[in-house]
Amino acid sequence: MTERRAALLTRHGKHAAIAPALAGMGWELALVDSFDTDSLGAFTGEIPRAGNQRDAALAKARLACELSGLRYGLGSEGSFGGDPWLGSCGWANELLLCWDAERRYAVEAWASGPETNFRDWTLSDLAALPDILRQAGFPAHGLIVGRPGEAAFHKDLATEAALRAHLARHLTNGPLHLQSDMRAHRNPTRLAMIERCAQSLAQRLACACPACGAPGFGEIAPLPGAPCEDCGAPTRQPRARRWQCPLCQTAREQKLTAAASPQYCDHCNP
Repeated sequence: MTERRAALLTRHGKHAAIAPALAGMGWELALVDSFDTDSLGAFTGEIPRAGNQRDAALAKARLACELSGLRYGLGSEGSFGGDPWLGSCGWANELLLCWDAERRYAVEAWASGPETNFRDWTLSDLAALPDILRQAGFPAHGLIVGRPGEAAFHKDLATEAALRAHLARHLTNGPLHLQSDMRAHRNPTRLAMIERCAQSLAQRLACACPACGAPGFGEIAPLPGAPCEDCGAPTRQPRARRWQCPLCQTAREQKLTAAASPQYCDHCNP
């Protein structure tokens, strides 16, 4: 690979979280901030996101190439909700995607985990505000007041004094909805996960496909079917690890010899 410059489309401060990981492998990151990425979808819902998380990241990466004239473009997109088991705590999924406009393929890296302050609250009285501010990490982490279309809706209250004044003015009309601001420039916790995702992407880009030489050869979802150590029936636990090229789809597998505990067996533990 001779060209080692990639364009990143963002207005939310992601450049500082992504650039060091790429610099470590000799890549330069060019910032493209002439396009309003909120027009592709906003966390607060005033502009719905078209398609899924990958669709949004890919659209940003392609636009980065078009606007910069560079061969490589990066797209970053996050999604937030409850954890995948009980849904009782916050969970973040970050995707960072590198689009090769010449060969027309993408290299993806994901980071997921509970390291997020994603949450919302209903505020009826200012007496409850200090506890909410503590849970949200305000003012280092932003808070969004109200919902799109409501008179109280505000995304950029940066100080406690400004927040209190705004809340006091609108609480006279009833309880207010508060939400963690998940925009990267207003959420250091999210920026840390984007940085982790960038490190994963750098590792993927540094790994060439053994068949075609394209960057991005890496591990994908494991193959399920490890035998139960009690009855031998296949389980949903992995029986093999898999690596694949995102361009030519060449794949490699490594069989795992460990059996699965009966707690993961649908026959022994239905």
